[in-house]
Amino acid sequence: MVKNSKKESQAAFPAELSWLSFNNSVLEEAADTSNPLYERIKFLAIHSSNLDEFYRVKVNNLLIRSGSDKKLLKQINREIAHQQEQFGKIWNKKILKELAENRIIYYENQAMENVHLDEIESYFKSKILSYIQLVYLSKEPSQEYFLKNRQLYFLVKLKEGNTEKYCYVNIPSDKLSRYVLLSKVDDKDFIISLDTIVKKCLHYIFIGQEILGVYAIKINRDENYLIEDETSGNLVFKIKKKIEERKSGVSTRFLYDLHMPSEMLEICRKAFRLKDDEIVKGGTHHNFFDLFKFPNPQFPALQNKPYPAIRYLPFENKKSIFENLTEANHLLSFPYHSYHYVLQLFNEAAVNNDVTDIKVTLYRISSQSLIANALISAAKNGKKVTVFVEVKARFDESNNLFWAQEMKNAGITIIYSMPNLKVHAKTALFTLKPKNKKAYSYAYISTGNFNESTAGVYSDFGFFTSDRQYTDDLKQVFKFLKTKKSEQTISHLWVSGFNLKEKILEQIDTEIQNKKNGKEAAIFIKANGLDEKSVIKKLSEASNAGVPITLIIRGICTLLPGIPNFSENIKIYRIVDMFLEHSRIYKFHNDGDEKTYLSSADMLSRNLNRRIEIAFPISDRELKEQLNTIIDYQLRDNSKKRTLNSKGVAVIEENDDAAVYRAQADIYEFLKT
Repeated sequence: MVKNSKKESQAAFPAELSWLSFNNSVLEEAADTSNPLYERIKFLAIHSSNLDEFYRVKVNNLLIRSGSDKKLLKQINREIAHQQEQFGKIWNKKILKELAENRIIYYENQAMENVHLDEIESYFKSKILSYIQLVYLSKEPSQEYFLKNRQLYFLVKLKEGNTEKYCYVNIPSDKLSRYVLLSKVDDKDFIISLDTIVKKCLHYIFIGQEILGVYAIKINRDENYLIEDETSGNLVFKIKKKIEERKSGVSTRFLYDLHMPSEMLEICRKAFRLKDDEIVKGGTHHNFFDLFKFPNPQFPALQNKPYPAIRYLPFENKKSIFENLTEANHLLSFPYHSYHYVLQLFNEAAVNNDVTDIKVTLYRISSQSLIANALISAAKNGKKVTVFVEVKARFDESNNLFWAQEMKNAGITIIYSMPNLKVHAKTALFTLKPKNKKAYSYAYISTGNFNESTAGVYSDFGFFTSDRQYTDDLKQVFKFLKTKKSEQTISHLWVSGFNLKEKILEQIDTEIQNKKNGKEAAIFIKANGLDEKSVIKKLSEASNAGVPITLIIRGICTLLPGIPNFSENIKIYRIVDMFLEHSRIYKFHNDGDEKTYLSSADMLSRNLNRRIEIAFPISDRELKEQLNTIIDYQLRDNSKKRTLNSKGVAVIEENDDAAVYRAQADIYEFLKT
């Protein structure tokens, strides 16, 4: 027993370090010169956005636990510092240089053209100045000051006469575009940041005062809330209250310009009541996630070649998508296939006279949701529409609450979050009742959200069917969501809260027994995360039994491969490329009678124990072949696929093959044909 525990600890990788390993892979894409310049800038934005969320969601728990986890906290801080150093080198020594080589000048400290001096002065006085707010720091130690979460500021040291004083100034990047494109000079384009404009124009604010120093500062606050009791009272009201509390959450990171003198840092420590663990060195600029909107005056040059969404001919050849579903099941791969067909499905349902009922689960939807508008139209057209809205979807709570109210106003029955559970399943059920005929149902089940915005960059599967094995089970799922009573029988789908985790463990057991009985066995799982201990333990059992196991895990993976007598038959990969790998696939060899499931669920404890998720089988031979081809493309990738080693480091292996394989580009070409 002791030996097993030792092996488990050797094969365990802290979730926070695993997540940082994923973010490092994103940073590597920013450094990869095979990516077009503006794609690399986008990867810097993704890295910065990810790290910002890490501090908003995870770090406060670490600070609370730091008494017992000091070693882990040091490892995390060391890794983040290393990545931030690499980030600075990529931006300053590579990106800015290549921008200049492409005749795009990013102004920072260099001398400016006279025409641009006039432009930024005019822009500052006409646009920026109306948003500027000054707060002078008192010398009274009892005075406390508040920096807004994720807002950019300058701390300014001033001298008036013989008196020195300090003031912080907001940079209104939440009101105005962070980057400003200036006029062309000598066939060169010029870009300047809002912070640089403010810095160069501070003398218009501090008239008659000498500016002795200007340094960027920013604070992250804890945004991970816990509702103590979800079973009593009004849950929606509690969530709205928690959203407001986020604005004033405890600080988790105070980021400051590394050039700031120690006496000014001490001023900050006292004024903002900072602890040592919260204070982090940064660069002269913060919030690099704003690089998502970095102007490209040469667009579409310097970006990825376009991948126009592929038309799905079976849906093009008939007037109605519903008509197609009576004949066969259909599987679409986004963003390769056009998401237009999902929108078309809802739009058709809204106006089809035979449609009587629509039931949908919504986890994250677009802020300008066409699907929500189609559901509103359906209700106004006399359909009975029921929508389960998950109002605990982190950072989308306000958006989901807004749409829930809009739909409720249109007469849609809204079912809000379930206490102590999140509904993460992504599915819709349509009931049709033609005149003088029996009612029948159609279903759409997906690995991704009903969000047309993210559907353009997240790789996911969408399954269209009229097969009663799916629709009958979905009726039971929706009945459970309405009644909150788990008395329903689910026979074909795997649903967490009913049978999902148990079915996964059972199927792994089948592979173990097959291997022991001399039969063929293999396991393939693709997910965004893996930390569920019971699944890891069972995978270890399978590995020790000699079952070859292949995992593609994009993010957190607390299982390490290649540990003798624990995970030596397990291979783990990660793919980071132009689209976010978001789909989940579970595939079991089953002695040649292959079982393949697509799912909304990752192999994370939260998904398998505290959420309602759906895994659905793919039984059609052609669809299984299509999925197997996609998996093969991902496993042969030798340019964007990383191999996780026994120390948790993800590396792109040396390419001995003369051919370059890139899964996402290859999948696109495959689906096009």
